[in-house]
Parts: sequence; C-alpha cells; structure tokens
Amino acid sequence: MRLDEIYMEYRDRVEFYLVYIQEIHPSDGWQVLSNVHDDVLFEQPETIDEKAEMAGVCLLNLNLKMPTLLDGMDNDVDLKYAALPERLFVLDAQGNVAWRSEMGPWGFDVDAWVAEIRRQAGEN
Repeated sequence: MRLDEIYMEYRDRVEFYLVYIQEIHPSDGWQVLSNVHDDVLFEQPETIDEKAEMAGVCLLNLNLKMPTLLDGMDNDVDLKYAALPERLFVLDAQGNVAWRSEMGPWGFDVDAWVAEIRRQAGEN
C-alpha cells in the first residue's frame, strides 16, 4: 500500500499516525456490496474493546505498518476533524492543521499529501 511506502520513507523526519474512527460500513448500518462479497461484515462496535478488535482486523487485512491510534466511542477525533469516511491530514510543528485532503474516497489525494509532507520536512 502506498501509504506505508510514504510512511517508511519519511518516518525518521515526520510523525505518522493512522486514527481508526467509527466503522463506515457496518453490517447493521449502511452496507456496500464489496464488503458482502469479501465477507467483511462487522456490526458497529458498542464497546472500546470491540472497536479495538475491528481496528486490529483492518490493520491486519491491509498489512499497515503505520502506528495506529483508536478514536474513542464518542468519535471525538472523527467529529473534530470531519474524518468520515477517510481523510489525510498534515499537522505543522505546533500541531496546527497545515493541510487536509477532501473527504475520501474521491478526495483522498495522496500526491498532494506527500507534497505537503515534503514541504513540512523542509524538502521544498
């Protein structure tokens, strides 16, 4: 996966975190046919342990190496960053949002994300 390649290239200069937010396609909610076909069927978790288990399955299936954080059951990170369904961010050294993608999947612009990572790392 390209995100891990970028993480591996810049991890010594930039801190990376993937934040697992709420499940976007739970079996007890809005489901997509690809999840049914691939047998990726999970109910929306009701406890933090269930949410952590789902995040673990996701990381294993995607083979992600990037450090991962778990949003709380109140979905605070998701709500503050408008992250649903997926979004890329770059924070500056002071912790302010320096760049954010449009919402995914259509706005998931990895090339623009890398350009900002390079800028923040002093490569531009």
